[in-house]
Amino acid sequence: MGLETTKRGIQVNQKGLDVVANNISNVKTEGYTRQRLDTVSVSIRSGYGRSYSSIPLAGQGVAAVGVGQIRNSFLDSKFREEYGDVGYYDQRQAMLSEIEAAISDPEVEGTGIKDALSTLLTAMTQFSENPYQEVQANNVRSAFTSVVQVLNQYSSKLDRIQKQQMEYLSISVDEVNSKLEQIADLNEAIVTQIRTCVDYDGKNYGPNELLDQRNLILDELARYGAVEVIQQEDGGVQVRFNGRMVVDGSGNQYTADRLILGADGLPMTWRGSGDEVKLPTGALKGYADVLTGGGQLDKGIPYYQNKLDHLAQQLVDAFNQVIPNDDGAAGYKTLLQGEDGVVTAANIKISDLWDANVNYIIQKNPDGEMDNTHVLNMKNLLDEDFSFDGEFTGTFSEFVTYITTSLGNDMTTNQARLETTISTAEGVDEERMSTSGVSLNEEGVEMMSYNKAYQALARMMTTMDEQLDVLINNTGLVGR
Repeated sequence: MGLETTKRGIQVNQKGLDVVANNISNVKTEGYTRQRLDTVSVSIRSGYGRSYSSIPLAGQGVAAVGVGQIRNSFLDSKFREEYGDVGYYDQRQAMLSEIEAAISDPEVEGTGIKDALSTLLTAMTQFSENPYQEVQANNVRSAFTSVVQVLNQYSSKLDRIQKQQMEYLSISVDEVNSKLEQIADLNEAIVTQIRTCVDYDGKNYGPNELLDQRNLILDELARYGAVEVIQQEDGGVQVRFNGRMVVDGSGNQYTADRLILGADGLPMTWRGSGDEVKLPTGALKGYADVLTGGGQLDKGIPYYQNKLDHLAQQLVDAFNQVIPNDDGAAGYKTLLQGEDGVVTAANIKISDLWDANVNYIIQKNPDGEMDNTHVLNMKNLLDEDFSFDGEFTGTFSEFVTYITTSLGNDMTTNQARLETTISTAEGVDEERMSTSGVSLNEEGVEMMSYNKAYQALARMMTTMDEQLDVLINNTGLVGR
């Protein structure tokens, strides 16, 4: 009995050392969960248990019942909840940075909209002092050309960002679908392997490496939206994504739903039901808000495109009502125009009449003398206040400042929220890793503990061997 007890003790402590070695080897492995050897004292009766016997005999030692994981499901859920917010603010900040690079005045002087408006003011000032010089008139036309070209460029950049981010959204949707399918496949593999393991006191010991892989994918999935994980008795999990059950299964059927992008990218729908995807948080919501947001509280690409369009329309409305037609004809000269009666930042340009004739804006009095009255009026428009879509009142330059300042404030607010969510998520993750992660100090203590027990049991085995040697070889020699 003693030899068997000692043998089991040596085997269990050897397995314990193996588990410690595995933990230390994976200290830097992403997603690895610290493992532990679960043991139970062996009853003097058959089978494992902690029951007592009326027979006054020693126990049968220790037995290993399985290698489990040290993991806290509550902290997992809390981390995934916070990580969804991180994904939302992080994705939104990245896209707002792209917008800022597109429409904010660049560091290179002379290439931004405010610089173009400043150059225009200088050109018109000089022209008002010499309203008869063709060179000055040409400078004014060139300055106006620069203004409309900058607007064209800003609009083109926003369109390019819109298309690029839509492609990135499509890639992200593919990643989400891939992760859902991987989780369904891992569910099947995990459940299959658990069925072959011994159930001890309601605990199923499964394939820890597959469990780690599934948990890592669930963590990554949480960046894209709200993830809720429901553990099943057979070792599988049900997964709700943004409130919808997307991974489910039992028996031999393990299914995963899929996200479907519309013809124009958004909205997203579920393949299984056709319902529109709800986006409470996560990177997918970050994409959707910036790609489609146009309101005051949700300023995305359409919002800033709309502001540039209002700026272009106001330029047309103002400067096309300042220089009267020649020869007393009714109406005013068309200096700026759009396309098909619609003016946007993308299509605003110098009018065809002005483009064909540099002297188009030179005016003469009835007596034939040059007149700078209307040129001065045109120049004064740059210092005049206008109402832009009822949201802002000010000069053209001040409206540009308003747009960029609004974007800057939006980015500052978003960055502050991003930093807060990152700090919270990191705090939860640190707490989680203090439980699930590998600590070299703790593993060192475990290693010494198992090693000392191993050495003591080996010494016990040696002692019993010596006793048996005396019993077998030396007993009964007296009196021969």
